[in-house]
Amino acid sequence: MEIRYGSHAVERMIQRGISPQEVQDVLRNPDGVIAQSRDKVIAFKRLGGRSDNTIAVVAVDDGRAWSVITVMTHFEVRE
Repeated sequence: MEIRYGSHAVERMIQRGISPQEVQDVLRNPDGVIAQSRDKVIAFKRLGGRSDNTIAVVAVDDGRAWSVITVMTHFEVRE
């Protein structure tokens, strides 16, 4: 599936040192997914080699592509 990046997401990726390959890995092989609405999710994954804990990607799935809204570091899942 194609991945599209909004301008806010690109700004945050640069600011937080997150590569497109890392975003792709989180979306394609997440440790977990939290549904935010019918089509918006937070996918998260702990990536080796990073000191900033878990990376989370907020994205919308329109059936043809992921549209990345933002990315975060130090993400914590609270039950």
